[in-house]
Amino acid sequence: MIVTADDVGLSPAVTRGALRAARDGIVRSVSVIVNLPESGDAAEAARSVTGLELGLHINVLVGAPVSDPTSVASLLDIEGHFVGLAVLARRLALGSVQSTELAREVRAQVQRARALGIPALAWDSHRHVHLLPPAARVIAPIARELGARYVRRAALPPVRVSRLVAKRMVLALLTRASASRYRGIGGNDWYVDLSMWSPAPDAAAIASLAALEGNGEFGCHPGEIDTLLAERDGLVAPREHELALLCDPRLRPTFDRVRWRVANA
Repeated sequence: MIVTADDVGLSPAVTRGALRAARDGIVRSVSVIVNLPESGDAAEAARSVTGLELGLHINVLVGAPVSDPTSVASLLDIEGHFVGLAVLARRLALGSVQSTELAREVRAQVQRARALGIPALAWDSHRHVHLLPPAARVIAPIARELGARYVRRAALPPVRVSRLVAKRMVLALLTRASASRYRGIGGNDWYVDLSMWSPAPDAAAIASLAALEGNGEFGCHPGEIDTLLAERDGLVAPREHELALLCDPRLRPTFDRVRWRVANA
C-alpha cells in the first residue's frame, strides 16, 4: 500500500503540511502540481525529503496552463485560466474540449514536471479528472507514450471502509468506466481517500487499512492553511486535521511494516 499526499504545490502552506506528513508521519508519496507559480519551490522542497516518491498531479482545473493559452483555449475561460471541474466536465461531456488541446497540456505538464526533477512516472489528477471517460481516452495513450508506470484508480476496497458517500461511489463507477483505457498501465487495486472518509476516522481505523488485501492507495490532503489555499480550493479546514492524524505516532509502527508500492522503481 502506498500513502499519497495530493496537492503539493497548490499553495506554500499545503506543501509545508504535506511534507511534514512525510517527514513526521506515514506519507510515503506526494503528488505535485506543476502549473502554478509556487510549483518550482514545491518540487525543490519535495526533492529534499529522503525516500519520498514524487508523482505528477495533473491539474487542468486551477490556475493557468503550462502551454501557450491560445493553444489550449477549450480548457480555459476568457481570462486564460482553467474553468474548474463543473464547467470542464460539462465541456468534456458535450465534446467541446478539443482532444488535441487536452493532450498538449498533459504533455506540457509532464515535461514541466521532469524539468523540475519530478520523474512523473506515477500519475493522478486534481479532482480525479483523469477518470472521466472522455479525459481517460486522451490521457491513457499519453501515459503509455511517456512511460507512466502507475496511474491511480479509485475502486472501492475489498471490504467496507466507512460510509459509502456519493463521491466514493461516483469515483468507483468512473474507474470502472475508464478501466479499458488504462489497461496495461500499472495501478492500484483499491483506493481510500481520507477526505471522503465519513464519519472521520481515528488512528485505529486508518491502521486497519494495512491489513487489506491487494495493492491499495490511501490518498490524503494534509496541509497548513494560507489565504492562497482558500482562493484556489474548497478543501481548507480539514487539511490541518488530516495532517495531525497522519502524524499520529501510533500509526508509524504499523505503516513502517507495510510494503508500499514504488512506481518509480
